[in-house]
Order: sequence, then C-alpha cells, then structure tokens
Amino acid sequence: MNNRTTADLAEKYDTVAYVGQPNPLTHPAHLATVATLFGLAPPSVDTCRVLEVGCGDGANLLPMAMALPHARFVGCDIAPRAIEAARAVAAELGLANATLLTEDLTSLPAHVGDFDYIIAHGLYSWVPALVRDALFTLAAQRLSINGVLFVSYNAYPGCHIRRAAWDILHFHTDAIVDAQAQIKAARTLAGLLAEPGATHEASDALLREEFRRIESRSDSALFHDDMGSPNDPIYFHEFIAHAQRFGLDFLAEASLPMMSVGGLSANMSRFVAGMGRLVREQYIDFARMRRFRQTLLCRAAPSTTGIVITAIAKMYVSAATPLIRSSLAGKDPGAALNAEGSGGEQSTHEVATLRELLRWLVAQSPRAAPVAEVKAWYRARTPPAQPEIETILAEACMRGLVQLHVDAPAATFLADEFPVASPMARWQASRQEQITNLRHESLRLPDAAARRLLALLDGSRSRVALHTTMAVEWPESRVDEIRQRIDDYLGHFAKLALLS
Repeated sequence: MNNRTTADLAEKYDTVAYVGQPNPLTHPAHLATVATLFGLAPPSVDTCRVLEVGCGDGANLLPMAMALPHARFVGCDIAPRAIEAARAVAAELGLANATLLTEDLTSLPAHVGDFDYIIAHGLYSWVPALVRDALFTLAAQRLSINGVLFVSYNAYPGCHIRRAAWDILHFHTDAIVDAQAQIKAARTLAGLLAEPGATHEASDALLREEFRRIESRSDSALFHDDMGSPNDPIYFHEFIAHAQRFGLDFLAEASLPMMSVGGLSANMSRFVAGMGRLVREQYIDFARMRRFRQTLLCRAAPSTTGIVITAIAKMYVSAATPLIRSSLAGKDPGAALNAEGSGGEQSTHEVATLRELLRWLVAQSPRAAPVAEVKAWYRARTPPAQPEIETILAEACMRGLVQLHVDAPAATFLADEFPVASPMARWQASRQEQITNLRHESLRLPDAAARRLLALLDGSRSRVALHTTMAVEWPESRVDEIRQRIDDYLGHFAKLALLS
C-alpha cells in the first residue's frame, strides 16, 4: 500500500474511531479446537504466538492476552490513535505479553517473528488488493506449520443487496467532506428508504430491510463497515482460489453451524450431499444468500472431509451460549431442540436424551465437562445399540447446541467465599457497560450496581465484606435483602462466565 493510501485510511480511522469488541471465533482456544476437529495438530494455546492485523483499539486482542499470560500477542494497525489507546489499556493492565505496533501490513518488521495463529477480522474486504495479497504472503511466510489463519470478509451472493445500499449511500454522501455530516446524512437517507414503499416486490423488501439494519448501526460501524471504501465482497470460491495461489488451504469455517445443511430444504440438502467440500460450501452460500464469512485457512489441510469423530474423546463440552442465556431468561434449554428441529434421522429416544443432556450441561455452565464424563452420563441412560456420544456431540456442535473445547475453559460455575472476576472484566466494569467474559464474548451490563460489584471482585473481599461495601447502593434494603441480592448477582456472574 502506498503512503498516500495508508495515510488516507489511517485518517478515516482516526477521524471516526472504530469501536472494537471481542470475537469469540478468533480466540486461539476456539481456533485450536476447530483445527483439531478437522484433523490438524495445532500449536498449544497456552504458549502460542498470535498476530492480529488491523487490531484497532485492542478490544479483541487484549482480553486474550490477559487470559493467556504465557502466550505472546502482537497487534498492528495503521491508525495511530487506535494503537495509542490499545497501548494505554495494556500498560494500565500490566500486559507484558502484548506488543502493539502502528504498522502497515505490507511492511510488518521481520523481528516480530512467526505466529501460530493470525487473525484478520474485518480487514480483507476493506483494504486494497495489494494488502489482501500481503496478508496471504505474510501467512505463507510466517504461519507455523500447523498454524491457523482466520479471515473474515463480505461474501456474495448476499452482499449484492448490501452493495446496492453501499452505492446508494455513496451517491448521497460522496460530496460531503465532514465525516460526522456524512454519517448523519447516510443515517437519514437509510431511514427514509427503510420506510414501506408503494411497491411490494420481494427485492424492494430486501433492500428496505437492509436500510433498516443500517439505520440502527452505531456511527463507527455505519461509517467503516457500511460506507467504508474500499469494500469488496467476494464469492467463497474466488476467496479460496486467491488463498491457494499463496499455498494456503481451506480448513473450515470458524462457525461450525455455518458449514451444516441445517435449515436447508430436504431437496437442497440431497443436492449438495455428494459434492466435494469446497463446492458444497459455495452452494450452501447460494442457498442461504450468505453475506459474511469467517474462514479458517492453513498451510496444508488434512485430507479429512469432515469432523474427525475420534478427536472428540479427549475434549471438553459445554452448552452453547444461546442456551445458557435463554436459561437465565427462564426458558427451558431443552426447548432448543423443538425450535431447531430434531436433526435428521434421530430416534425419539435420542432426541429425549439429547434434550436431557442439554439441560444437564446448562445446569453446570459455564463449566465444560470432559467428554469422558459425558460419555459415562450418556451410557447410564442409553441402550448399547445407540450411537456413540462422540457422534451425538459432533452433530450437536454442528447444530450450534454445544461447544467443544480442546482445553477446559477457565471460568468457574460457582462463586466461592472470596469471589474473583477476571481482571479484564473488573477493569471494564469500572468504566463501561460492555464487558468481556472468559468465553471472550461481549456482554452488556446496564445495571450500575452490578458493575460496581463486579469491579470489586478481586478476591480480597469476602461475601460479608461485599455486603457491607454494597450496602450504600441499597440504603433502603434490609441486611438479608442485600445478602440475597449480592448472592443473586454472583450466581448471574458465574453463569455469564465472568468469575475465575
């Protein structure tokens, strides 16, 4: 990228700061799990080397560095203000294992070394072709033998609708110089175009829905994601062809349910059943009108065509986050099977057993149970002729009902006498509503008292001390009411994977 292009892009991100957030699909633990499931032997997560290109303010990178103190993290971005903000946070939290560089990807210094996991989230479609080539060159040269490259990008065919909206917004705002005025004008037009029109064509409805989505976006997301230039969507098969020119292979999608045929018609499922996995991925995109992908690449993909069932035996399993969240809202986690479907040819007994398993996993959340423990639980309830638990878990994982882990997650499912929240969560709770949990997920805690309590959980205070400290928040409450309220908060924090 030439100096002028770099300066122009950097100026945009300095003018309107991009507000980052964690993406759990980029976490090395998740990347290692998917890699293992598909036959790769990835580097150990505890001591891995991670590079995030386009790391912005460090909202994704720094919580990972906090959670993995023996790993090494490098983040680079062309926006000086974003890197300055990330460095300030890293310094305040004492993160000695995180290095943050104001660097163009095309000129990343050699001394930063090689990496086991490279993350390029929100970069590929929003940079010139030269930088996309540089990303794959970097991976080809510096990704370890069994390392994993994460790349997210806008995809066709779904982005044809998004591209139409992009063209309309640029026609309306390109003559406006001031960034905030551009955002205001784009949001106003999006609101107008989202209103019901005189026609009822399906294409009109799709475009109106797109403008409704745009109108609700934050300023930073609207300016950089929806109006960013360049913004070049690509078909999956074109993306893979580009990666293969640099010796990189398709490993899997970061979100495993996106690789399944769940939700497709029976006829479409049969149509793609006999296809090679790359061709099948493209046809699934056609069927779903997919608009965004989060793809994992590696140097040499194993020959497996799907999940290696035997790899699951040594893993851990937890309920998927949506099931945990729904249970906190009072819903039955087993009902997820009713909404999601029974999953093909499963017997009534299998469905009932899986429903019971989901309830059991949610009750223990956020603890992840060893698969060996789940196997014993399953065998005690299932006739010998039923499928092995590893097969059941693989299918449930592809359906988004459970999550598999190569290592046991750090979160505890029960607050002890001296509760401890993660340092990152405590730091964030004292400053903002958005909190990153130990599953590397973003949570919103609008309750000021909840944030006040969370910020206090450094392990130095007993529950009794917390009752005394928090009493000022509820001056009208009795002692027993305060105790119950704090116990409720702590139980809620544990379920949200905020306690270690």
